[in-house]
Amino acid sequence: MPWERPANVPFPNVWWTFEAPDPDREDGALVTYRVEDLTEDRFDDAIKLYTEHFLDDEPLCSYGRVRHIPASYEEMLAFWHYLLSEKFTIVCYKEGSKEMVGANLLSVKMASDKHDLTDLIKTESMQKLVAVNEYMTDTVNLFERYGVDKYLTAYGLSVNSRYRGRGIATEILKARRPICRAFGLRLTSTNFTAIGSQIPAAKVGFKTDLEMQYDEFVKVNPTYTFDGIKSKSLKLMSLPIE
Repeated sequence: MPWERPANVPFPNVWWTFEAPDPDREDGALVTYRVEDLTEDRFDDAIKLYTEHFLDDEPLCSYGRVRHIPASYEEMLAFWHYLLSEKFTIVCYKEGSKEMVGANLLSVKMASDKHDLTDLIKTESMQKLVAVNEYMTDTVNLFERYGVDKYLTAYGLSVNSRYRGRGIATEILKARRPICRAFGLRLTSTNFTAIGSQIPAAKVGFKTDLEMQYDEFVKVNPTYTFDGIKSKSLKLMSLPIE
């Protein structure tokens, strides 16, 4: 059975607050932002954020043209809706504004989970995306390496392009610590696919378990070709929680 959010953890909850420059202020004045649980009334806004500010920027989705292939996009939408329904996704807002600044699609992965996505993922672009991500986690075996039976993972960190360059991604990742502590989790780990997420992760304290150059995946499987992809490498990075 999938892991469920503990009943004693408030929902929705504000997990992190920080100050960063306001794009609506010419003087670059700081404003307060908050990172909190996504509520159902904002599901459509989250889907819009990921469609407009993630699919064409994230290297694997961009390479596979997921947004531009109807069948692939429908598969991605179904996956997103599944993740949102778990009530782990976090979003970022600027104080005094309802505009969605950023989000992170979180989920808890358990050693006992044996998810088979073959019935859900049928398009070539999505199958390749899933395959390389699973290769990373299967190769490392995080459960054995860190001695845990579950950990917090993520399937996409997105920041509204209007707010980029302000350290927002780093601050969203900082929310992982209080979330893990509240959920009783001792590890968070994610496949970071681009330098734009790898650098913030390192700043927060994530360490690299495995790095694969995209042009090396063809050695794993001849069909895993990524000629011209907009990134150098894929990194599986983890953060133990004390």
